[in-house]
Amino acid sequence: MTPPELDEGLPLEKIKEFSIEELLGMAIKAEIGARRFYESLAERVDITELKEKIEWLAGEEKKHEELLRKIYSNMFPDKEVVFPKEHIGPELQPVARKLHGVQDLIDLIRWAMKAEEIAAKFYAELEGMVESEERKRLMRYLSDMEWGHYYNLKAEYELLLDWEMYSHMMNVGP
Repeated sequence: MTPPELDEGLPLEKIKEFSIEELLGMAIKAEIGARRFYESLAERVDITELKEKIEWLAGEEKKHEELLRKIYSNMFPDKEVVFPKEHIGPELQPVARKLHGVQDLIDLIRWAMKAEEIAAKFYAELEGMVESEERKRLMRYLSDMEWGHYYNLKAEYELLLDWEMYSHMMNVGP
């Protein structure tokens, strides 16, 4: 079951149907959503090490948003960012519900992993669509960073699955 924190969006194959301006708008919107998701999740986690990692991810998403806004303003000077209603792949929404133990946290991290994986593939696709070598390198960098987020989350996910390791520290807050 898909949690309310995840809007699954259009399949990645639809990427060719949108302009680079629309795709950049989608990417900026996705980075904003991911940052808000991680900030809200961090507020609900009491395991210090996990909380710090989630806060770090929120900061990384903010950096990505800033980079993408810079690209957008360079490509489309004097234009406000347009956020298309549609989006490619999953978008994360802030966590509004109370977490009831480790299973909720495991589910949220699993969905965040899926979103990071699709974001990495999205940026890899954008790499083939942008013109300059500099922009190609930036899209490759963003893709690699999203894969890094995926593997960070995967490590935490695997630790959480091993309930014995976290059970003595686990206290998911309000």
